[in-house]
Amino acid sequence: MVRLVRPGGAIALHEPDSTTQRCDPPLAAQTRLLQLLNTYAELKGIDRSIGLRVPRMVRELGLIDVRVNPLVHVYPPGHGRRMLLLEFVENARNRILEREMIAEAELDELTAALKRHLENPSTLVVSSLFLQTWGRMPER
Repeated sequence: MVRLVRPGGAIALHEPDSTTQRCDPPLAAQTRLLQLLNTYAELKGIDRSIGLRVPRMVRELGLIDVRVNPLVHVYPPGHGRRMLLLEFVENARNRILEREMIAEAELDELTAALKRHLENPSTLVVSSLFLQTWGRMPER
């Protein structure tokens, strides 16, 4: 990406730290499901916390005037991203079970518990931490 930017040109990225999703009151099922996703991602070489490292990475690539803007969202009842963690788990479900990372009955129990918790309008659902990072290539 850096090779495509002219001297003095800018790069902007918007990346999450997907390990930081939270809800209140806390729920052990959510913590366990996040652990499963993080472990699975690690096995596949996926970095779910890439957002935190992007500012350092762009500096190491030679960008200057690097800036960072952190963003966190609250997902109220009815919001399209409120159930995002469950969607990620469902997406990886078969592969998690194939790797025998958890028994199917336990996975079903955890996802059902989290679904009930997220459906409760009193549950506060907070997004991942998103980091907008931008910088520019030095003039030659």
